[in-house]
Amino acid sequence: MSTNPDRKPGSKRRRLLKQRLAERDGARCFYCATEFGPGLEGATVDHLIPRSLVYTWAQAALVLACQPCNEAKADALPQDLLRPAPGQFGPGLVPARAV
Repeated sequence: MSTNPDRKPGSKRRRLLKQRLAERDGARCFYCATEFGPGLEGATVDHLIPRSLVYTWAQAALVLACQPCNEAKADALPQDLLRPAPGQFGPGLVPARAV
């Protein structure tokens, strides 16, 4: 497996990447919190910052998303979709000072 974070992953590397993202963030959609099955059925890899702006496959720049959320986000920045109520944080969002 290549260690180059900018190289598009093949199917084996993509499966491993999905597993690592599920371990890091949980096996659910980053945007709507839909849970994925044990084999991560329905999970897609989404670039938080669109590839059109920053082309990288580094794990830190990726999240798991269901197909509808991934397609709805398209080339938008995540803040265009994630608008938590004041004082509340949705899936994947935490206060900066808690990190």
